[in-house]
Amino acid sequence: MLDYTYNENKNIRTSCAVEKVYSTNSGFIGRVADVEYQQHGKWESQGSRWLINEDNVQVIIENGFKSATL
Repeated sequence: MLDYTYNENKNIRTSCAVEKVYSTNSGFIGRVADVEYQQHGKWESQGSRWLINEDNVQVIIENGFKSATL
């Protein structure tokens, strides 16, 4: 069974840890690889989320930027 981290409202969750990508001497990008939203009673994957200089999973899933699709 997976362990999930939820946002404060319990409608966003992830089982992923924060991955630090693109690290420089000025900081890093904290990325959560997969975030799920609760929609119509079931959980749906919504892609990754990221935030600059943040390594707290809960903060990233609540406030992070969505990954762009090109």
